Amino acid sequence: MSHRALDETSCDEESGSGSETSEDGFDDVNSSKRKGSVIGCTPTFLMTEALCGITVALAMVPEAVAFSLSAGLKPKVGLLTTFIISLFTSLVGGRPAMASGATGSIAVLLSPILASHGKEYMFYAIILMGIFEIALGLIGMGNLVRLVPIPVEIGFCNGLALVIAFAQLNSFKMPEEPSAGRLLSDVPEAFSPLVDGKPWVSGQSAIFFGVIVLTAFLVCIFMPKLTERVPAALAAIAVGTAVEWGVVRAIFHSSTTLIGDLGSAGGSFPLPVWFDSQYQMPPLNGTTFGAVVSLAITMTAIGMLESCMTLTVVDEITKSKGNVVQECVGQGVANIVCGAFGGMGGCAMLGQSIINVSSGARGRASMFFCSIFVLFILLLAYPVIDILPVAALTGVMFNVVYRTMVWSSLKLMVVALLPLRLRNRCLRADGSRAKKVPRADAFVIMVVTIMTLLTDLAKAVICGVAISVLMYVYESAEFISVAPREWCSTDEPKIYDVHGVLFFGSTSKFLECFSVEKDPEKVRLVFESSYVSDYSALEALNKLGERYHACGKHLTLELLHPNNSKIIDKAQKLLGKEIGVEIDGALALPMVSEQHRIEGFGTTNSFLLSRGADAAASLSVPIRRQGRTSTI
Repeated sequence: MSHRALDETSCDEESGSGSETSEDGFDDVNSSKRKGSVIGCTPTFLMTEALCGITVALAMVPEAVAFSLSAGLKPKVGLLTTFIISLFTSLVGGRPAMASGATGSIAVLLSPILASHGKEYMFYAIILMGIFEIALGLIGMGNLVRLVPIPVEIGFCNGLALVIAFAQLNSFKMPEEPSAGRLLSDVPEAFSPLVDGKPWVSGQSAIFFGVIVLTAFLVCIFMPKLTERVPAALAAIAVGTAVEWGVVRAIFHSSTTLIGDLGSAGGSFPLPVWFDSQYQMPPLNGTTFGAVVSLAITMTAIGMLESCMTLTVVDEITKSKGNVVQECVGQGVANIVCGAFGGMGGCAMLGQSIINVSSGARGRASMFFCSIFVLFILLLAYPVIDILPVAALTGVMFNVVYRTMVWSSLKLMVVALLPLRLRNRCLRADGSRAKKVPRADAFVIMVVTIMTLLTDLAKAVICGVAISVLMYVYESAEFISVAPREWCSTDEPKIYDVHGVLFFGSTSKFLECFSVEKDPEKVRLVFESSYVSDYSALEALNKLGERYHACGKHLTLELLHPNNSKIIDKAQKLLGKEIGVEIDGALALPMVSEQHRIEGFGTTNSFLLSRGADAAASLSVPIRRQGRTSTI
């Protein structure tokens, strides 16, 4: 996928900071030593990775706290989750420099089980989610992300960008005021900040909040143009904090919301939940499994989709290749440990991943440093984090929205949806008029974007893929064609050349291409540039053979495409007796399976005698199959 709207500078690999992978997707040890991975790293690489890790950690902290509070958990649970998932994915994950931690897509699913069963069942659900991720990863389910079309990936990025943008609206609320009737069941979660009843910041505080947000956003945009040695997001947080304490509070004696106002980020080192006195873990039995399995399956689907698609985006930005199977296993291990130690579960984070790689991170060390710094915040440095203004971090996240959104797709959709007359009248022939994509692709982009906002990522991607598949099948069904060759004598067989793929979607059109009554007694179908795809295609051939047989005529298949020969070899018992098969120009023994009688046509004795004579005459005909010659 090519996202030109993403920051171009983030797509350029700096020398000495790249990450190479071997063909199987795992890190190349030798290239890691040269490029500066965990082993044999250079001081410059370590400094870059450490600064990027700290920057991502600072961007993760407010979201982790906010996600914890939105799920009804303490702020330290979100930080603990971010620490565990970042640590284990940096060690055993399959995509260096990809950020993982507590995410909103997982957090929004936890409220029902917390209300009905409590935290203990949530922990079991997270553990089961990790087990599912490992199992599905090992059987290669994560590789299905390769089948996701580009329009679905663009819709995924656009929808996720809008979800992140709407989530930032919570930062513009008064943190000390309780909710006045949040109706999460009545509106999509993405729009909950608009109807949750919390009062917005107002007056002078709102003005200063907006100024700090804008300042941090502009620093993120223009800092890379000045220097790339300092991560733009870290510089934006520093400048925003300086404005808060040096201008807003010192000069104007006003204030904006701090991270500490959302809840203290401090906590203690975790213990396994079975040994923590504050939890009463239920027994592992069928009742417990039944209570958590549905939630675990949903979280697995969302977590794997978001992680695998984020991996694809990071691959595109860094011009390197991650390993999907290893990443799924790493995410599963991380969630098992997360649930066992009292976390809320998580997955890859597209916004923070873009912050990380656009700041220069390319190796595993960045997220390792991030996890250590989050742990440092959790245990010791939380008073320092508590004084950071939320507005500065909000500005950084709006920069993530700007870089995540594929802005060029907006123009593609407008051009695709315009009628031809308006395109010719309003657009230049050498400009946007020549940049039209199929309307179906533009529709898929819109559907995935909107469904991401209204439902969740998993449903949006599945719906987008389903629409793309249906459109492909519909269009591919029109590509089948049958062209008759010149036919001079009635004693010679009439030859049809079949072009295109014969599959379930094209069988109807294929059968309409023949005039059975007008054709001579012998007809040959040549599959030189065509392909017999599936069982529906075999049944279509049977149906055509029955039609010709009902008129006293004989149909022969000439299979010149090697893959067709393999299919017919394996499914020869499924072809009716009415059809002869010829491979590589030599007539093979006709099929001896029973007649399917698909259209109710009977078999005459004279035809059977004729078929027997033809079969006896063909016993000495040499045939070729897959490079070997045999005699029947």
